Amino acid sequence: MGTGELIRKYRKMRGLTQSELAEKCGLTDSAIRNYELGNRTPGDDQVMSIASALFDVPAATAREALELIFRIDEEFGLKPKEIGGELVLAIDPSSKKAPKLAQALKAWLAQIDSEKSGEITADQLAEWKAKFGA
Repeated sequence: MGTGELIRKYRKMRGLTQSELAEKCGLTDSAIRNYELGNRTPGDDQVMSIASALFDVPAATAREALELIFRIDEEFGLKPKEIGGELVLAIDPSSKKAPKLAQALKAWLAQIDSEKSGEITADQLAEWKAKFGA
């Protein structure tokens, strides 16, 4: 799969239009269109900008990751816990939205197990995760 095809694939998986992707990465929509059509090849800087826009995770540091976890805790009751000397994040069942988070995490675990057992490929797991912005 060529670079343009990959850009199109991940852009569509993220539910973005060419214009939206262009805006997120500081390029023009015609540049994105030409990359996707294979009329032009993006340089390294453009590839990095597009990749950052498509795979943006707003947690580049441990502090930023902790801030995200705090927000998830406030909304869904995700708490740190030590089990057998291992630090894990656990769902507080008394939280109002805990059942929805638990259901989503079980779906994720099922996908991981399917990939481990060979039922799906690593690419299929990545596509599944990408539907959620991962």
